[in-house]
Amino acid sequence: MAAADAPNVPLQQRALRTRAKILDATVESLVDDGYTATTTARVQELAGVSRGALIHHFPSKQELLMDAVAHLAVRRGRWFTEQAARLESPPDRCAAGMGLLWSTMSGPLFAAATELWVAARTDDTLRDALVVHERRLGVEARTVIAEVLGEPDPEDPTFRAALDHALQTFRGAALTALLRDDARWERHMVRVTTETFCQMMDHDPQRTRP
Repeated sequence: MAAADAPNVPLQQRALRTRAKILDATVESLVDDGYTATTTARVQELAGVSRGALIHHFPSKQELLMDAVAHLAVRRGRWFTEQAARLESPPDRCAAGMGLLWSTMSGPLFAAATELWVAARTDDTLRDALVVHERRLGVEARTVIAEVLGEPDPEDPTFRAALDHALQTFRGAALTALLRDDARWERHMVRVTTETFCQMMDHDPQRTRP
């Protein structure tokens, strides 16, 4: 780094930290307050920054939400990868992969994503941004689940179809679970979806995959 650039490093780091605080606060507000109540004033309060700092980084609510979509996608992808790394040679890789996928359908990050999905129904700009990042997350998920299962090709048509079926089923069940507090039903749904996925992949859920 050139000597002339050195004085700017602390300022740049502070700017990045402030930006991250604002985006994390936006996600927090989506979870706790909902999309409609996620205002710039509320985000400013949660982030603990000045109005000037907020406007400097995000001149409008639209720009804030667009960047929050990307920020949330990064956090969701990182969380998914970290959870997969904790699976150490599971005895049933197929069930472990489905358990990992289902685990992404709860918690604050899923709640924030749900708020954005619903809002995107009537917001074309938001929907377009979500589509880009959801597709990228889908690629990441296929790669991670393929590694868990020991599948050599995450782009294999059968694998992609089976995983997409499981993903859509889990997502629908997770949305249903928001209004239905029934742990027994959830366990049954996860078991049936796992069995279906394993059958589509020509797996026996009771057999250890080499």
